[in-house]
Amino acid sequence: MRLFKNFVFIVLLFFLMSCREKSITADADKINMDSLRAEMALDSSLYKWEEGKIVVNWKDLIDIKFVRKADSLLDSVDIPQFTDKVKAIHGREVIMEGFYIPVEETGDENIVILSAYPYSQCFFCGQAGVESIVDVLIKEALPPIKTDTKVRFSGTFKTNADDFDYLIYLLEEAKYLP
Repeated sequence: MRLFKNFVFIVLLFFLMSCREKSITADADKINMDSLRAEMALDSSLYKWEEGKIVVNWKDLIDIKFVRKADSLLDSVDIPQFTDKVKAIHGREVIMEGFYIPVEETGDENIVILSAYPYSQCFFCGQAGVESIVDVLIKEALPPIKTDTKVRFSGTFKTNADDFDYLIYLLEEAKYLP
C-alpha cells in the first residue's frame, strides 16, 4: 500500500510540474522582446548616474544605423534604428551635457539644440550627423548663453523615428542646469 501511495504522489508531482511548465511557456510567449532587451540594457549598470538620473553618453547616441524607406511626401527618408542601450533610456529622466546652439530663427523660443560638437563641427555645418544633436524643449526661459558654451540640461529623453518636425533625439520638459 505504501508503495502505491508513493507512486501516486510521484505521478501527481510530475503532472503538476508539467502544468506549471506549460504556464511558464505560455507567459514567455507574451513577452515583448524589444522592451525586455531595453530593460536588460538599463539594468546592466552600463550608465553613469547622477542625482538619480542617467547621464547620457554621446557615444551611445552616435552609435546608430539608418534604414532608407520610401515616403510619399519626401520621396525617401532615413529611419533611425536605435540600439537597445538607447531604447532603454527612452522616456527616462536624464542629464545631458553638450554645446549650446540657439535656433531663434525658427521663431520658437522653447527649443534649443544641444550638440556633441561645437558649432563649427556640428550637423548644420556638414561635419557631423543628425545623431550628434538633440532638440531640447525647455520649460523655462534660459539666461543669456553664448553659442558653443558647454551646458547641461535635465529632462525626459525621447527617441523619434517618425516625426520629421523634430530631430531623432529629444529632451522634453528640459531644465537648464547652471
